[in-house]
Amino acid sequence: MVTIFLCDDNQQMIDKYSRLITQYANKNRITITLSAFNSGEALLFHLSDSPNQADIIYLDILMGHLNGMETAKKLRKLGCNSEIIFLTTSEDYVFEAFDITPVHYLVKDSTSSEKFEQIFLRAISLAEAKKTELFVCESGSTRKVIPLKDISYFEIWKRVVMVHYKSEEKFEYYGTMEQLEKQMLEKDFIRVHRSYLVNLSYIAKFQRQSLVLKTGKVIPIGITYLKQVKEAFSKYISRSNIYSID
Repeated sequence: MVTIFLCDDNQQMIDKYSRLITQYANKNRITITLSAFNSGEALLFHLSDSPNQADIIYLDILMGHLNGMETAKKLRKLGCNSEIIFLTTSEDYVFEAFDITPVHYLVKDSTSSEKFEQIFLRAISLAEAKKTELFVCESGSTRKVIPLKDISYFEIWKRVVMVHYKSEEKFEYYGTMEQLEKQMLEKDFIRVHRSYLVNLSYIAKFQRQSLVLKTGKVIPIGITYLKQVKEAFSKYISRSNIYSID
């Protein structure tokens, strides 16, 4: 089951994209639930207590008081890790999305049905991959299983590893940075400091000697790690095709 939210202040657009999403879900035998919202405020209110209800969010950019770009930024601050697909009539907002990491931009009335289906299936694939990737750790008799998509970063101090996940939750267990780096190899986590390992998808922006996560947390960057962190993030952005528009 894939949960999809559609947010647009134009009812005709809601009807149009609801039909398309349902059509391609049925065609590809994907079971979905689809909910629609007519404003960014309504979407934010619905997700305020549980920001990861949706696997995929189709979000119109040009809406009333709160546009789609600001809505997406607020969602990320809440800890929402849903796959976001922007719906827009203009390409003007493309480079404002550095800290949002959308799946794609679909230009209304300019996107072919084939392209719409392709992006839909890509979002489905990304959402399903997140569901299946889990991080398992143990402390005493407690065993914790956490989806990788929920983990923003790890920090370690004297063999105590603290996992930071969702918005404010934490879990401690004993381990080493070396073990952790090996465990998270090729899972889009990067060591940014001798004591920190960060999820690349949570990086919002770089500062001179630190980086800011989408959760608002500021993480220090060790001078010896700065170059490799920026290179890894650049490759992540490129691989994700975040700024591609068709």
